[in-house]
Amino acid sequence: MEAFILIGTFIFIMGSLVLLVSGIISFFFPRVHFLYILGISALAGIVFGFFLDLGGLAFFVAAFNVFLSAIAIGLAKYGLYLKSKTDFEAERLYN
Repeated sequence: MEAFILIGTFIFIMGSLVLLVSGIISFFFPRVHFLYILGISALAGIVFGFFLDLGGLAFFVAAFNVFLSAIAIGLAKYGLYLKSKTDFEAERLYN
């Protein structure tokens, strides 16, 4: 039972870090292709799963990382889109 709590805590922390790092990378470096970020997050999930000796659960952890990374990338790209739209509208209103 303690192993499930420990593994769940580690997966939660890893998911939070993946969400944060993917969002920061895609917001501040928009030229990086999103597939690279998704691939690195999946690789981090597989390495983490094998590091904790989870076996078949490692692929679930990788899929979990990819899902969270895709959410972060989508939010960052949407934020950049909204920023570009508001900059464009402000320029049009002033001229």
